[in-house]
Amino acid sequence: MATTTSYPGVYLSEEAVSNFVVSSAATAVPAFAFRKYAWEPSHDGNIFVFNNWAEFLKGQHGNEGEFTYAVSIKLWFMNGGGKCYLFQKSYLDELLNKYDDITLVVAAGTETDIFNQITNFSNRSGYQVFHLLDSANSKIGPADTQSTIMTNYPVLANAAVFYPWGKSQLGNDIPPSAMAAAAIAQADSTLGVWKAPANLIINGVASLKYPVSDDLQGRFNQGKALNMFREYPGSGVILWGARTLEDSDNWRYIPVRRLFNMIETDVRRSLNKVVFETNNPPTWQRVKSALNNYLYSLWQQGALVGNSPQEAWFVEVGKGITMTEGDINQGKLIINLGLAAVRPAEFILLQFSQDIAQ
Repeated sequence: MATTTSYPGVYLSEEAVSNFVVSSAATAVPAFAFRKYAWEPSHDGNIFVFNNWAEFLKGQHGNEGEFTYAVSIKLWFMNGGGKCYLFQKSYLDELLNKYDDITLVVAAGTETDIFNQITNFSNRSGYQVFHLLDSANSKIGPADTQSTIMTNYPVLANAAVFYPWGKSQLGNDIPPSAMAAAAIAQADSTLGVWKAPANLIINGVASLKYPVSDDLQGRFNQGKALNMFREYPGSGVILWGARTLEDSDNWRYIPVRRLFNMIETDVRRSLNKVVFETNNPPTWQRVKSALNNYLYSLWQQGALVGNSPQEAWFVEVGKGITMTEGDINQGKLIINLGLAAVRPAEFILLQFSQDIAQ
């Protein structure tokens, strides 16, 4: 508010400090991997960012239809995707350490040697990204079993594998991980990150390279699941599966894992605002109120399960509840969140610890 002056002297204006709030960041920001070959267009660097298809085309020298990574990024923008990254596959660690807005890593046809990097990074705490992986670009036959097809994939809640590869209108191969990213672009923008990216027609995919039957899908829809694309008359190509590589009650489904990734990211970023705040009941109440408001909004949108807020989530913070006197003296703010992800009254527990005495 502007201060009106009428005489020489010192004027004092007091402005109210805005309340602590938890805001949502973008949920679908992919990084597409590519393998660098001498005969590909020259790239000055190993990590690139694009906001639209026109930006991407500027550096392609008219070769945008010849390379798998280009076909993948084109499909992303065709299905409503926004900002994305392109990275040379051996630079995954550098990419994720440098850019904290990335939520998806897309293998985009770069084969299976990206697994070790994915596993190493996924073992770190505090940063969650979801990985979309490709099956081999070959037909699964009657003699193939889950143990032989899926043996090289890690057991990982933050990853999923897709089959089969697709074909574009120009006849180019499309990696299934890129088709999955396109489905996620649609689902996140129209439905929400908590909705499975399935049963949505993927624009830009003319057909599948290999047919998928109910029997074939049934053989691979368990354990380390292989998510399959299907073609139905009059429906086009759609994703017909949404399972992660971890067959556990908590993390079996892609939308559940990605919802928690979103919530963890939003809460951690927002908690940075209370660094240097006094670690006392007024601060705890501000944080608790902000988290309740944030989770109430998600519940209203259908992200959390439960007939009432009490069934959908809880927030705990306070001395004797989440913190001891020793924790408080060390400047630790510890918060427990319980979220109903699959069934009412069944909670997955998250704990956040913020050092506010820095």
